Amino acid sequence: MKKLIFSLIIALTLFNPLFGQGSTDITGKPTSYWLHGNPDKDNAWNWMKDVDGTVRGLRGTGKIWYVDSGVSAEGNGKTITSARDTLDEIFALISADGGANRGDIVYIMQGHIEQSSTEGAIWDADVAGVKIIGLGVGTDMPTFEFNNATTTTQIGADNIWLQNVWLKPATDTILIGLEVESGSDYFTMTNCIVGTASVSTQEFAVGVQVGTSTGAVIQYNLFDAGTAQASVSVRIEAATGIVIRGNTMRGDNSTANIYNLLMLSENITFDDNTLWNGVTGGLNTEPVWELLSGTIGISRRNYAATNLATMNLAFVGDGMLNFGNYYTESAGGARTAYALDEVASTGTQTTVTVSDGI
Repeated sequence: MKKLIFSLIIALTLFNPLFGQGSTDITGKPTSYWLHGNPDKDNAWNWMKDVDGTVRGLRGTGKIWYVDSGVSAEGNGKTITSARDTLDEIFALISADGGANRGDIVYIMQGHIEQSSTEGAIWDADVAGVKIIGLGVGTDMPTFEFNNATTTTQIGADNIWLQNVWLKPATDTILIGLEVESGSDYFTMTNCIVGTASVSTQEFAVGVQVGTSTGAVIQYNLFDAGTAQASVSVRIEAATGIVIRGNTMRGDNSTANIYNLLMLSENITFDDNTLWNGVTGGLNTEPVWELLSGTIGISRRNYAATNLATMNLAFVGDGMLNFGNYYTESAGGARTAYALDEVASTGTQTTVTVSDGI
């Protein structure tokens, strides 16, 4: 009896390898059953189903799509070799496929480039819940070139994620690089480049504009306005709960790096941004942010480089609670940086209260 039980255990192990729950052993020599579809003996088929289930489990219920301007022949967008050559085409396919809030991911291949010399949007991310991820580093980043002053890109749905793309001006005074349309909530933009034109006169008047919306996150991006006197890197209007953190904003912004003047915003957060209003030839005489009176939020650990009569003029916003922001206006001078809590001017004297640390 013991021998029989032992033999049964060995047999069960051979036919149902226990390399993890639900796994299939493919380390053995292939048999004639492989890819014949026998559910009991076809290890290759069963293994493929295991892998498919694992991959689908990791990515959730969403589908994967590909964009590549260098594709040889456009297809259904579901594989690298059948990619579509514009991002807007992919959003049309996702919409037709009922992909809203399904968790779809769009990969834009390295070296991809789209250019537009016409009015309107190069692309409009108008299907909710889609994550857009650009592949490539530096000049290999997917690039969208703007060749018309009214060309833009748009976020037209909730829950959109935009990562690692380059929005590049290629003409003078482009009105808006990226517009988050009113009503498009919980947008995230991360690790992107906005600006850095090839010609000094080419720029976005507004790099990113966030309209009436909730929960936008603008993080870890580079905004480079250059010397063309662009108005503002990020403009926010009636935005609730927006977070702007970890960005580098540099260049000659004629208004401010961050700007809010037309409609009140509330519960905004500015964290750990490097805000350099000026160029290598000298600092500007404008604030790093200028907010409408009554806009409410918190700022902390932001670094401001500009040149104003008093330090508090670099941070304009009477509704902001400021924690240990830093300011400097001297390059290589005796003055380094100050953690700004309060500044008061009386006649020719300036009294500065600084924090002991962050």
